[in-house]
Amino acid sequence: MPWAAMAVAMAAATALQFTTPDLVGIDSYFHIRYAQVIREAGVRGFPPAFPWLPLTILAPDRYADHHLLYHVLLVPFTVGDPRLGGKIAALAGIAALLGALVWFLRRQGVSQIGIVLLALGAASADFLFRVSMTRVQALSLVCLLVGLNFALEHRHRALVVLGCVYAWLYDGFPLLMLPVGATLVAEIVCARRLRPGIAIAALGGMAIGLVVNPYFPEYLRFMVHHFGDKLVSDAMIRVGGEWRPYAPLNLLGNALPAMLLVAFGVATLGWNGLRGDRRALAALVVAGVFFALTLRSQRFIEYFAPTATVFAALAGAAVVSRMTTRGRRALVVLLTVVALANFVGVGWKLLVKRGDAPYDRYAAAAELVAREAPPGAMLCTTDWDDFPWLYFYNTKSTYLVGLDPTYFHDRYREAYWQWVDISQGKVPRPSRLLATRFPCAYVLSDREHTAFLGEAAIDPGLEEVLADERMVLYRVRRDGPPPLYPTTLG
Repeated sequence: MPWAAMAVAMAAATALQFTTPDLVGIDSYFHIRYAQVIREAGVRGFPPAFPWLPLTILAPDRYADHHLLYHVLLVPFTVGDPRLGGKIAALAGIAALLGALVWFLRRQGVSQIGIVLLALGAASADFLFRVSMTRVQALSLVCLLVGLNFALEHRHRALVVLGCVYAWLYDGFPLLMLPVGATLVAEIVCARRLRPGIAIAALGGMAIGLVVNPYFPEYLRFMVHHFGDKLVSDAMIRVGGEWRPYAPLNLLGNALPAMLLVAFGVATLGWNGLRGDRRALAALVVAGVFFALTLRSQRFIEYFAPTATVFAALAGAAVVSRMTTRGRRALVVLLTVVALANFVGVGWKLLVKRGDAPYDRYAAAAELVAREAPPGAMLCTTDWDDFPWLYFYNTKSTYLVGLDPTYFHDRYREAYWQWVDISQGKVPRPSRLLATRFPCAYVLSDREHTAFLGEAAIDPGLEEVLADERMVLYRVRRDGPPPLYPTTLG
């Protein structure tokens, strides 16, 4: 029965993945293409150099791959069409997550696995969307589920190994302390005892993975930059929308089912019941923390929805098993309707986004620059999140900004704001800065930056070389050849 439920879930995930020929999520293009770079570099060239963002905190002399193991795991999926491989890799991540969830539930004695998988699909539409990306989140959830099980069973050696693997997988590995810490809290409340060995084991494993790493100590420095920028106010820097909180109505639309799952679990057990069930209490603490994080940042819905589902499964398993056949069928129908609504909503979102952001949105521009500019010449953009589309087709050029605007901001704060002014059309004749202050050989702008396009149209220092309904590409006129693999600003 669990495998049949998993098969249905995977069929739904596959249908969603192939609703569009595009990869789901912009960063997916970077991850699968960089994995291809690793494959082409081979074992002797591992880890490969990273020359593409030389004016950011990801410059070659300070680069750290904070998805190292994930990129290695993606390598087999880069044989052939990387776009198709990226889709299959995303589905493999979902299969790993579903397998880990089934394993966890069976270890904890939960038998209604098909209903739990339905609840997972119903928990949040945004969860379905985000887990479909070619990103590390599904495997991160695997680590958290496995970590919660190991913590509940006090498997110290296993936690050491898991902590080490998680640290290589993703720089979000400190999240492992959530299930571990929640287990400690649950044991204090339920049994009035403190057994810190699981925390020591998890911390020790993470420390080993952090230090015994090809990128240490740059990996640690990168984490300070990466999370430091997200933990403080980022109101002035336009980072990705996933880091911003939901508007109230959007929160209800995307998280209400998960919140109801938590409410169901709490109502089922009550406080006295929770105090007698350390597994459910630990799961509630984990889900509660992720809910608080979701209130601050949309991206944590990918953790809140599944952890809310796990809590509801642990807390409500006995109640569901005692339901009448009619009651259980009614529950299945309700969850199915909500899950189908989420599925249709995400599919529709993918179809709508297809018109605005096809996978080949900047293919012609990227290939033109790769063909005509010498390797290492810089392709600048007016939007930081255009980088993955360009990188997917052009690994010969370097780029001014990409992946996260704070990576450039943290290296050159004044220059970052100059770039923002240029991209917003606030700088007359922008080529004067683009050819002197910034080492740009080409500049690409989407059609939404109308103020910049207006300035560029009357700037004799910018030569339009390619244009379509989505973008305009300019060559920056300068005295002499453009700088190659630049290491500093002018």
